[in-house]
Amino acid sequence: MNELAKINQNSKLTLNKTKNLLNITNNILNKKQNNEWIYVLQKWFLKNIIQQKTIYPKTENEILEVKKISLRWNRLKTVPKELCNLTQLEILELNNNALEVLPDEICNLKNLKQLNLNINSLKSLPNEITKLKDLKSLNIKNNKYLELDREQISWLIKLKENGCNIVYDKYKFNLGE
Repeated sequence: MNELAKINQNSKLTLNKTKNLLNITNNILNKKQNNEWIYVLQKWFLKNIIQQKTIYPKTENEILEVKKISLRWNRLKTVPKELCNLTQLEILELNNNALEVLPDEICNLKNLKQLNLNINSLKSLPNEITKLKDLKSLNIKNNKYLELDREQISWLIKLKENGCNIVYDKYKFNLGE
């Protein structure tokens, strides 16, 4: 009987160790999946950045803490939605590219204070952009084909009333001046 109890005790210990190892493995896999966007973003930067003076984060820690990104003059047509996971980002310079669209997820950039979209090929802005209520500077000038809907115009007027410096083509949009 003693030997049987000992075997039972050892089996319980082995089972507990196996459960702990499985939990650790699951945590590692979940963390990897949760941070997969970081690797996607790093690969995108390496593939698309052509200007030496471009300011962008290079390490995982830099990506998680970045406050300013300047991607101007890189001939970008799109930016990945993963860029919108940078929750600490305050300044995003995307001017002088060939951007045609912005990701809907841009509304995730809750700390964004400055957004420069000057000189691109934007035809519209995602409706989700109206959730960015704390912008202090927005430049949408020189997007020849840019059209805004009523909600976006109202958003721009509210931003302006709250002190946001908006640079835009005055012949295209009426913001109540």
